[in-house]
Amino acid sequence: MGKYVKAISQMGANQVVVKHEISGETCYAMIPRKYRDDFDFAEARSVTEGWCPFLLEEEGEYPCIIYDTAPKFCKDFQCCRMMVFDAEKIPVARVKGKDSVLTDDDTFSEWWKSTIAVLPDENWEEVASSLLEDKGYRAVWYD
Repeated sequence: MGKYVKAISQMGANQVVVKHEISGETCYAMIPRKYRDDFDFAEARSVTEGWCPFLLEEEGEYPCIIYDTAPKFCKDFQCCRMMVFDAEKIPVARVKGKDSVLTDDDTFSEWWKSTIAVLPDENWEEVASSLLEDKGYRAVWYD
């Protein structure tokens, strides 16, 4: 989300103007007291790709430090590497990784486990996309 979530300006030590480039939404996000010493506005403002500038490492996890006041788009966002759509453009599955597929379709889930999850790591994204296409699905990959 680093290419879409922009720190536009800072208003004191605890408030940042944030713009979400996809939705066009602008909000005034609050930096909680416990993160103020670690948050670097200049660094956040310079992010142009990769991780969102409001994710800070905390004991091996990366919480959004502005979640309570983040743009609605961010709160509604469901993190994944790929979405799978059927021929009618209806979402079938959300993929977080080769071994992690979220779907309500048990048949698709079993097919994924026996066909995609067992692929070698090298070029698995290309092969998975091809196999999905052969079955009538469309894979949309996210950076």
